[in-house]
Amino acid sequence: MLNNYRTAFLRKSNETIQLFRLSSNTLEKSSSNGIKIDIPKYINRSSTDILKAISSTIQRDPTAAHFKYHDDPYLIPVSNFQKRAYALSQESGRKAAHWILNQHPELFNHKVAFPPIEKFCPNVVYDESSDLDENELKIIIEKAIVSDAIAVYNLLKKKDIEISSDTQQSLLELVCFYNNQDDLEEDWIEERWYTQANKNREEHRNTWKSNGFAMTLFSTIKSPNSYHYSIIIQGMAKYNQFEEAYNLYKEAKEKGFILSINAYNSAIKTAIYVKEGADHKWLHIQEILTQMNDSGVPMNLSTLNSILNVLTTMTSNSESKKYALKTIAEAKQFDIEPCLASYYYLLQIFCSDRKNKSTILVDILNLIEEKSLSIKDLADTNFFTAAMENCRYHLQNLDVALRVHSILLKANNYNLIGDSYRESVYYRHFFAILCQNESVEFLMKYYYDLVPHIYIPEPSITELIVKTLNVAAAVELYPKIWSDILMFDQADREPIIIELINGMAQNLFPSFEQSVKEKLGLLSGTIYDAIEERKETGKIKMPWTGTMLGNLINICLFGDNINKATEIIVKLHKNQNEIIGIPDSLTIATFLDYCIEKNYFNELLVSKIFRK
Repeated sequence: MLNNYRTAFLRKSNETIQLFRLSSNTLEKSSSNGIKIDIPKYINRSSTDILKAISSTIQRDPTAAHFKYHDDPYLIPVSNFQKRAYALSQESGRKAAHWILNQHPELFNHKVAFPPIEKFCPNVVYDESSDLDENELKIIIEKAIVSDAIAVYNLLKKKDIEISSDTQQSLLELVCFYNNQDDLEEDWIEERWYTQANKNREEHRNTWKSNGFAMTLFSTIKSPNSYHYSIIIQGMAKYNQFEEAYNLYKEAKEKGFILSINAYNSAIKTAIYVKEGADHKWLHIQEILTQMNDSGVPMNLSTLNSILNVLTTMTSNSESKKYALKTIAEAKQFDIEPCLASYYYLLQIFCSDRKNKSTILVDILNLIEEKSLSIKDLADTNFFTAAMENCRYHLQNLDVALRVHSILLKANNYNLIGDSYRESVYYRHFFAILCQNESVEFLMKYYYDLVPHIYIPEPSITELIVKTLNVAAAVELYPKIWSDILMFDQADREPIIIELINGMAQNLFPSFEQSVKEKLGLLSGTIYDAIEERKETGKIKMPWTGTMLGNLINICLFGDNINKATEIIVKLHKNQNEIIGIPDSLTIATFLDYCIEKNYFNELLVSKIFRK
């Protein structure tokens, strides 16, 4: 075995020497010919760059669910509720494992990795018996574990261990940024994806902990400087405690402190609540900008977005558009390029009046269409949803909507969609404008590509799609749409059922092939059975109307489904008190003529249609 190893080693060495000689000869020849060899600069690559490159060559399979779901027909979600439940339940299992690890660390004494992986170790519990110093506090602050940082700080204070001002400042930054509580860990991707919408609802609600640790820490600082004021002002403004933030800003101003640029930006945003009226808000902005200029603090992108954010609350004032353009022009002098958040605010400012249409979205698309987009502001994730909403309600223009959609799908721009809620709202507007402006073939192209694995239509959008099929007389698509209605659990939605049945009844053309007629007849029977089943189990309280049952009878007769037509006739006779109205007399006459023509006399007797 050793001989084999020695032979392989010598062979490898010889190959290396030969390669070295070859490269040396090549270099000598190249240099002798006067050819300059340019060695490219080293490019830092991550461990997944090759996988990303391979992945970019493969297009998405519209028939496949997201890879996070099990590739099994019974385990692939077919509704928004199931998508959320399946994704979060899988993540819940991992969270349960972490909980057991932290609650019972004595059960996990074995080493699963060397060097040890921190995530595999139980969390450290700090108490009075712990041997602590300032370095331990610094490490915890660096890890951004707020609860542990607060606990260790309090323990150090009890032990009269001196803490430097720099560490206090770092701790103040941490607790102000996270509002005195631990943030959701980055590992819980699905929880972030599905719970981000809840945070959006708190966007304008004061969630700052007024009597929390941050205020206690700030009050214990003997001589707070401009950095401390800047930190606390930013924290308060981030969690919408604007009045206190503005008071601290005025206090810092009286003391002659020059605050950080982010603190000034936060002070600008306080105008939303501390100032009333457009004139007072704009005056507030100008005063802060003047102070920034006097202090030698140049504006940045966040300054631009803060001003535009305030201007969105002043859209009733005709001057707000002029102020917005003036702000953009001022930013250009500082070489500040607007980001998607800036454009989102501009859409709100210029398109708030639906009577006077603004084409500013087209100008924005012209600017960003060929650019590589990246997130620069938290509000960047609002742009695509707002842009598609603008296409639907303000511009009512499909071409612009398709441009927005193509930009979203370019490169990594889809990361800017935000979260599950924004994604759903985006596609809601997209499909609504497709239904209003384009052919059925074009609509179904996107429908097959996006539904159900990317987007599951809300009942209102399903109703719009059914209306579009009815107008186009696309009867061949009725079975598909009904199958999806059942799959999405929307068969209990009365407007959808009424629209579908009425549309089918209005599109019974004799020129259809017999196979199409039979499919419609079977489909009407399936719809009737599905609704009856749901009525019996209490899932649906929709009452039958004579018109609906009459339409179902007509469709059944059109498709030679005489058995189901007879069953519906019998129901009309037996449950007269439960049915609202009566079917058209022409429907009854059609049933009679059909039975006589086809010699279905037993069906006539069963239906008891002649009985008084």
